Amino acid sequence: MNITHPAPIKPLEKALIMYVGLLLVSLLIIFAIEPSIYTTTLWPGWVPTERYPWPVLLFLGALIAFLGMLMYGVLHRWRWLFWPILIAFTGSVIQIPVEGLQLLGVFPNPYPVWYSLFRGGVGFIELGFAFWMVQTYRHQGVWAMGRKPSPMHW
Repeated sequence: MNITHPAPIKPLEKALIMYVGLLLVSLLIIFAIEPSIYTTTLWPGWVPTERYPWPVLLFLGALIAFLGMLMYGVLHRWRWLFWPILIAFTGSVIQIPVEGLQLLGVFPNPYPVWYSLFRGGVGFIELGFAFWMVQTYRHQGVWAMGRKPSPMHW
């Protein structure tokens, strides 16, 4: 009888899953405290009649499903998922100075100061993950699973 054991979770995977889980919790907390942030982001200028409009609830549900699938993909080490995550996290290099310029008043800031600071912090964390992912790839391959063997050339 052949019993297979799941491979242990690598530190990068564990940290990404915890990070996405914390993002999910923060999304829900922000929605409970200040739901107008989502309406401002999705539909600038729209003033909802109720506190929790249904289009925002649908968007939040889709976002939760997407992040849940992202966590599942990281846990199961989908090789193709490594690259979009790396590209998205590397894009945070743009978010950090934009948030700073919004806080300084150079760019208009439609959000509360605490939310801008939160987004800037998220940008720094994502950039740190991008550096970690590049280092992991350089030394151990995608998701630290080792390099794929190259085909033999005869």
